[in-house]
Parts: sequence; C-alpha cells; structure tokens
Amino acid sequence: MDKNLGKASVPAVNQYLALAKEQGIDIDSVLERAGIPSELIKDNSRHITGLAFQTLIALLIDESDDELFGLHTAKFVQPGSYSVLGYISMNCDTLGQAITKIAPFEKLVGDMGTTGFGQTGPYVKLSWRCQFPDLAVRRHMIDNCLASWITFARYLVDHKGDPVKVLLSRNTPALAQQTEYQHIFGCPVVYNQDEDAILFEPELLSHPLNKGDQQLLSTLESHANKLITDLTSPDTLLVQVVSAIEKSLSTGNYHQQDIAAQLEMSGKTLQRRLAKENTSFQLLLDKTRLRLAKEFLADPELNLDQISSELGFSEPRSFYRWFQKLTGSTPGNYRKIKE
Repeated sequence: MDKNLGKASVPAVNQYLALAKEQGIDIDSVLERAGIPSELIKDNSRHITGLAFQTLIALLIDESDDELFGLHTAKFVQPGSYSVLGYISMNCDTLGQAITKIAPFEKLVGDMGTTGFGQTGPYVKLSWRCQFPDLAVRRHMIDNCLASWITFARYLVDHKGDPVKVLLSRNTPALAQQTEYQHIFGCPVVYNQDEDAILFEPELLSHPLNKGDQQLLSTLESHANKLITDLTSPDTLLVQVVSAIEKSLSTGNYHQQDIAAQLEMSGKTLQRRLAKENTSFQLLLDKTRLRLAKEFLADPELNLDQISSELGFSEPRSFYRWFQKLTGSTPGNYRKIKE
C-alpha cells in the first residue's frame, strides 16, 4: 500500500465535502473514520496527507448512492477551490495565460496528479494524470478534475466556448451515465482512452478574461511562490509524528519515546509540543492505527493476524480488543459489513 501520496489542500477536500453535505452524508462521521480532525478542514490554509484524502474519498463514494460522485462535485468549484492558483487564474489577461499558471502552482492545490499541456492535431490538449493508486478513487478524482476545469473556465470566459472533446481512460459506462458526462462537459466524450484530457480550439487561448489585474497578479504570484517554498519545507510536527508512526508500527518501535527519538527530541518535549497543538501522542497513535486498520480490513488478501502484526500489536487478541473498544465492532464483523 503506497503511503507516499503527498498532500491535499483543505479547499480541494471541501469541494468533495460540499457535495457530501448536499447528499445528506454524515460528514463528521466520515472525517472521523478517515482520521481527519474536523477542525482542520475549517482552515483553508492547511493540508491533509494524500493518503488521508484517498481514504476520505473512498469512504464518501461508499456512503453515496451517486455513481458519478466525482463528476458532480464540479458544481461546487470556485476560485478558492484552487487555493491561490484560482485567484491567479482570475487575474490573467487570457485563458491561455491562466492555463500556463497551472503547472508551476498546482502543488498548492495538492499532489494528487500532474497536468500536461500541448497540441494534438488542430486542437489544444489539457491532460491530467492522477497519481492515486486506488482505482475507484482515481476515477472520481479524474472526473472531478476535468469537470471542475471546464466549469471554472466557463466562469472565466463568461460561458463562451465549450471543449471540442473530452478523453477518459475509464471504461464506457451505461447510457444514462454517458448522457450525464456529455451534459456536464458540454461536448462529446470518448472512453477507453490512454489518457484523461480535454481538447479545445486554439482560439480559446487568446480569449480575454476581462477580470484580469496584472498588478494584483504579480502580488499573487509572489505570495504563491512563498507558499510553494513553505510546502517544500519540513512537514509540520503533526505530519512528522503521524508519518513516523505509520513507518514504525510494524517494527514495534512506535511508542512516544521511540518517535521522539526519531524526531531528535525528548519524550517530554514531544509531549509538550503536541499539547500546544491541542492533541496528544496517544490520540495521534490511535487515529493513525485506526485509519490504517480500516484500510487493511478493506483488503481481502490480508488476514487478521497479518493486520494485527502490521499495526504493531504483540498478539491478535490485543488488536481485537483495541479495535472493538474504539469502534464497537470486532475486526471480523467490520470486514463483513464492508464487503
């Protein structure tokens, strides 16, 4: 299981949660199961781990009856959904200039995938390659990304000019879903492709946005560059602790003193610094363990003894008691319910 999925910005997360809320999904419950503090998603300047984001989307898909959940999140896109990048786009002179800002600043939105931009035949192609390994999550994220781009671009150009075609790598869906894709994308959609991309007429690149302010654009880009620098700086303490716990569980060296030593500080210093963040080592340990336990239980190839060992328990019985105490269900019953 790939644990190196980078980060995702809170605004990107909230676009999914907006649709979940509209659909009546219990957001607090889903966040808790994903191991994401509800307070965290109230701060648009924060990020969560990519692994937590993948887990969250998987849970939302499971809770929703909407087979095109990712596609339908596009209606909640707004400039803030792309963090500072969204406001940079708004202050460009043309759509082409806005598109050139994606690659340098898309890390502000998150590490979910990478954007490609080029020419294919007579058309301009904007593609996106998702890096998340969960295939179900990946499909919804691709739908979200391409549909959000188109929705936001329509806003920028005052609804002038639809794409020529959308390419999707997913298998051809049922007819009703094909109709919904075409309705939202506003153009023909081709499935079973080698990539996920939008094709449009090159004339759209020179379309003026009429909202641009070059002086403000310069200021926003300076701010964005600083944020990029901050993102590539060492992780926050909470991210460091959770990451260290994840890597150490199977070795057994995951206790507070062990993690503190890995972070080159004393156990008491770690305890004091976590208290300033309104949390504790035990709380982070339990949340991290529980998130991983639920992910492992979703994998039918892992038996309960293997999961117990991966989570650092000395014997399966200890794992069973701990899991039931936190969830009210035994690991075996939880797995049956989720099958």
